[in-house]
Amino acid sequence: MRGFENMLMDPYLNGGAFAKLRDRVVAYNLAIIDQWVARGVDAVFFSDDWGSQRGLLISPDDWRKFYKPAYKAMFDRVRAGGAHVWMHLCGNIIPILPDLIDLGLNVLNPVQPQAMDVHLLAREFGGSVCFNGGVDVQGTMVHGSPEDVRRELHTLVELFGSHNGGYIADTSHTIMPESPLDNVIALFEALLEYQ
Repeated sequence: MRGFENMLMDPYLNGGAFAKLRDRVVAYNLAIIDQWVARGVDAVFFSDDWGSQRGLLISPDDWRKFYKPAYKAMFDRVRAGGAHVWMHLCGNIIPILPDLIDLGLNVLNPVQPQAMDVHLLAREFGGSVCFNGGVDVQGTMVHGSPEDVRRELHTLVELFGSHNGGYIADTSHTIMPESPLDNVIALFEALLEYQ
């Protein structure tokens, strides 16, 4: 509503108006969540981008101060309604991942290997959250061979899948149009090995 740059600056330059708008958006979202859980959905999917490929867009402490309470209210409502919390967060969000898990995050989408260390994710957070995605659409899918694609998927399944319910195999984002067709076929063939 305010645009990306304003959204990042408003908490510091216009805190009162920022908090009022944020709280109204949360109230709206809570009403929508109520409608979904009343219909018996299994999960509610949130989508925000707090990370770049190098790190968070704001400091973790500022995220906790300005945004964490909003997510707590929404996640609590989903969980109280008997549904799971799924969230799309591009980029490296490792500094706030423990916060999101504490708030009740069930599934993190996507795992972006060019932004986050998949071995660190599995070691530090495996079993605490289910990871969704990870086959690298920026690298492996575009520049790798079909065997590279298969190997990467198998590695991800081994890393995250060792935790009961800890992995949903998928790509790190939308498959790029320049991905060779053979790589796309290799991905689907490798996925079929786990059905």
